[in-house]
Amino acid sequence: MRNWKIGFTTLVLASTCFLAAQTASASSFIGWQTFSNCGGNNNTGICDSTPDSNSTHDSTPFGSISGASTYLTGAIGTNASSVGRSGRGRQVNNGFLNGPGFGNESGDSSRLIENITLADGSPGARIGPQGGAGTSAWKFSTSANERTGDVRITNESDYYFRLQFIHFDIRVGNANSPQNLEILYLSGDGTAFDNGLTRLDNGNELVNLNNVYNNDFGPGTTSANISRSLGGAIGTQAYLAPGQSAAFRLVFSDFVTSGAESQIDNLAFEGQFFETAGLVTELDPTTVVPEPTTGALLALGLMGLALRRQA
Repeated sequence: MRNWKIGFTTLVLASTCFLAAQTASASSFIGWQTFSNCGGNNNTGICDSTPDSNSTHDSTPFGSISGASTYLTGAIGTNASSVGRSGRGRQVNNGFLNGPGFGNESGDSSRLIENITLADGSPGARIGPQGGAGTSAWKFSTSANERTGDVRITNESDYYFRLQFIHFDIRVGNANSPQNLEILYLSGDGTAFDNGLTRLDNGNELVNLNNVYNNDFGPGTTSANISRSLGGAIGTQAYLAPGQSAAFRLVFSDFVTSGAESQIDNLAFEGQFFETAGLVTELDPTTVVPEPTTGALLALGLMGLALRRQA
């Protein structure tokens, strides 16, 4: 009898361990601390498909994952939409922005950059010391194309990703610079960049150009750290099914003179993964292991039976 109990206990503990691993959860981040030019100089727009920070890196994945070993991927500019708006380019003045976190980090220490894994799986770190060499920001000017920029993220996992926050730091330049920022959802319907950010309340995709953020910061120079709740903006939770993407267009306006600039830095997205579209059971895909299969359970059961017979 004693050995039968050992076998049964082994079966229960094994099943429990699998389930425990599946119910682990955590917010996931993907974001840019620095920005890469589309061309050979800092006035050629931003085309950057290599986010610096990505807490979804997994070197031993279970299930679908990107070629870069991350469950989320992202792009700015050319690979973010069919028109690929990319702003004006890169601002390398290390006195502009370059803060310690994504968005309003003072409200949540998990948004501190040093607490978020880098995209290659390395421990979190500020790319270029804060206020030092190596930092950069995304700049926007006053021509139609130079004051708009597109960004896109894709769920490469087998799970459902609830997009909870859009984080960014913003600096409005001098009094002549663009001071109003809108963020619009891009459905991409009918294009190679089709998107699918789905509302939880009715199961429909957000409508094209749905405004999820709009604020006039007033004449510069001023800066702010923003964490925009997507659910608060649209009145319901929203998620990306496996393989689906969400794209947004940043639109600056309300400027006085041509050539005046404003900047965006520490641009990131935060959310959580769930087993199903109902967004009930949250999990962390980097810790998920497969549940025991019927064959595995049968093997464990037979082992317990064998131990019982030996008794």
